[in-house]
Amino acid sequence: MRISCDIDGCLADFESGYLKRFKKWPQHDWAVTRNVTYVLSKEPDFWLNLPVLNNLNITPVCYCSARINKAEWTSTYLDMNGFPKAPLYQIPGYRFSKATALRDRCDVHIEDSVKNFIDLNSKGIPCLLYNNKVNEHLGPILRIYSLNLEEITEAYYLGKSLGIFEDFNKYFEL
Repeated sequence: MRISCDIDGCLADFESGYLKRFKKWPQHDWAVTRNVTYVLSKEPDFWLNLPVLNNLNITPVCYCSARINKAEWTSTYLDMNGFPKAPLYQIPGYRFSKATALRDRCDVHIEDSVKNFIDLNSKGIPCLLYNNKVNEHLGPILRIYSLNLEEITEAYYLGKSLGIFEDFNKYFEL
């Protein structure tokens, strides 16, 4: 199975790095976006020193991220922290869909962002939602709690057998 993986929220702990840098989490998403765009995008040390959230027991076919920092910083982070070597597709921010980068490259993508999870599945790219406190409201369908190959495989084939990937909008009433 060809698995691709998001970075922040799945492999790297962006949230704790952000809190360390700015001391508090803003009330509005636009403030996070502003701080990333105008401050963090110019700070390689921030991106290179994010805590590792999870290690992988798989080698993904690629990594796909919506970071707006230099891609070489992301590649260096992955190398420094011993993540398996794989191509990196870095989409320039959350305004853009990861679908173009992932189409025909993976069988399933692992993602923590509800927006990206819905977008990819709605565009025919199977995506599993990696659990975190921000996305718990969405419910259990296509959710995984680890980056373990067995759990990913089981969730993917369950979603396929139930037809969820083929008729995603029906299950999520979009």
